Amino acid sequence: MQHPDWTKAIHHDGSTVYVSNALPALGESVEIKLRLPAGNPTQRVYLRTTVDGEQHYIQMSISRRDDLTIWYSGTLHMRNRHVGYRFRLMTPDGALVYNGLGVHRADVTDANDFKLLADFASPTWLRDAVFYQIFPERFANGDSATDPQPGTIFNHPPYEPFTSRSMDWDTDTPLPFKQGGSVDFFGGDLPGIEQNLDYITDLGANAIYLNPIFSSPSNHKYNISDFYTVDAHFGGNDALISLADALRRRNMRYVLDLTPNHTGDTHDWFRDAQADVASPTADYYTFYDHPTAYEAWLGVATLPKLDYTSSDLRDAMYRAPNAVMRHWLNAPYHADGWRLDVWNMTAVQGGDDEQHEVGREMRVAVKQTDPEAYLFGEHFFDATGSLQGDEMDAAMNYQGFSFPVWRWLAGHDLGAWSDEPPGHVDTTLLPAEAAVAQMQRYLSAIPWAIARMQFNQLGSHDTPRILSVVEGDEALAKLAAVLLLTYPGVPCIYYGDEIGMMGWADPDNRHPMRWDENRWNTDLRAHYQRLIELRRTLPALMSGGLQFLYAEGGALAYLRESVEQRVIVVACRDAGKVSIPVAQGNIPDGATFEDALSGQRFSVADGELALGQVEAGSAWVLIH
Repeated sequence: MQHPDWTKAIHHDGSTVYVSNALPALGESVEIKLRLPAGNPTQRVYLRTTVDGEQHYIQMSISRRDDLTIWYSGTLHMRNRHVGYRFRLMTPDGALVYNGLGVHRADVTDANDFKLLADFASPTWLRDAVFYQIFPERFANGDSATDPQPGTIFNHPPYEPFTSRSMDWDTDTPLPFKQGGSVDFFGGDLPGIEQNLDYITDLGANAIYLNPIFSSPSNHKYNISDFYTVDAHFGGNDALISLADALRRRNMRYVLDLTPNHTGDTHDWFRDAQADVASPTADYYTFYDHPTAYEAWLGVATLPKLDYTSSDLRDAMYRAPNAVMRHWLNAPYHADGWRLDVWNMTAVQGGDDEQHEVGREMRVAVKQTDPEAYLFGEHFFDATGSLQGDEMDAAMNYQGFSFPVWRWLAGHDLGAWSDEPPGHVDTTLLPAEAAVAQMQRYLSAIPWAIARMQFNQLGSHDTPRILSVVEGDEALAKLAAVLLLTYPGVPCIYYGDEIGMMGWADPDNRHPMRWDENRWNTDLRAHYQRLIELRRTLPALMSGGLQFLYAEGGALAYLRESVEQRVIVVACRDAGKVSIPVAQGNIPDGATFEDALSGQRFSVADGELALGQVEAGSAWVLIH
């Protein structure tokens, strides 16, 4: 059914403009508001929810109206910890259902209902957090005395042994695995990070996400050999204590990276399990033919998979008082959370699927240790099942943000950077309406309290850098940065993106940080600085809701609205004449907006914000 135009102006989201308390207590009553355009044919509006599994309808009443808008209000009682709700609009032409995906003529499943969580506490420091991701081995060398020595031989079956080598920071290129075996070292370490905190704070970031720092034979450290020891090449445990103290003095936060899915084959747990089938750690792993045949991450023998049917493993990883996930959150390290590597695979193996149970237990352990800790998982696919308030605080939001942005800007699909692109890869430009539809699908499937914590990136150590994705087009890279720093969630910048570093697939995306300022794109860095400042100071960007106002072809626009402020973000991939319909966002004619990036001012006329003829890659952050 083609819905009439007036339905485009129906809006509700989880922000405090529409929900009296976004983090209510169990048993609390919450006022829910729905915005409709003036003159609409709706006769009655009902709030549909479930109580103890049974659906209930609550008639809403008009709380106020003006020339542009009619507001309906209703009271929602938080009897359960997870409460979903939608709206039913009775019109002369039949009932319309409105949920997180928009307007429907027939009933819908509960999956995309709006969602409220009772007794849910999110880390308060995330409200203005902007992360900076650091791959420690490639950021800065602060202590050359701890550099790995060349000539050490590492076994990496089924390949021939690799010999470690030292690389020159400024002239050498990271080696592909088949050439270097991930034992080519540039010498980055934790002292190097500490010595360059001024650079990070000058950029404006106030939180750091560190790729793994624990003892491991590789440069990437995802094949961990000891969860309780910081790698000596990075400076050891004392270096982390020193970095943590330096961060606290600056009121900065940091999150560590953990591999709950696997260990390295050099880990004592695994070596003991291989040496003795009766070892206390033998049931941490799945052996098919002891000691040589065992379950491993994607069949990689150096990454034996952990088996969470083992209660003892759960104790060691997170339940015991000094379990791995508790240890580093405590003094003297005071880490502020965990990023969980390959969360999509963790605790899932054959006929055993313990993931949601393990996720719930991990959350309890982490929040008991530090209620303000941030817990998020790597997930390249659909993580929404773990994002309902009882497991992860967030996921790396590839599907809900990164990938639709890539595909809209450059036709860059997941897997397009691999050596042998599979036939399913789509490299055609995605129209804005399709990109926005994908973003809305992933947003509507989770509670708003979780959406505000989603970990958004334009790229990471596992993906191409954004400037490579857009094939060196600086205007498109700047546009992408605007989306990153204005979209709901927690933004994270991959080290070097802000100065124009490029890189395709691993290891090309892991070049050492450029410290020669003559090689910086200073204009791009200034652009990031301004956007970070806006993200950390504008109420609408810190806590405002989201309404997509326009999405067609090469242009999209959305409204971020808080009680204090309205911000309209407009992004244009293509050149052309652009006029954004804003009346559906409850914005009257005569309202003026100033672009925070250029200082230009615009006024609304005839329900639209006319931007005129624009160049490809243009973007605006318009403040009312």
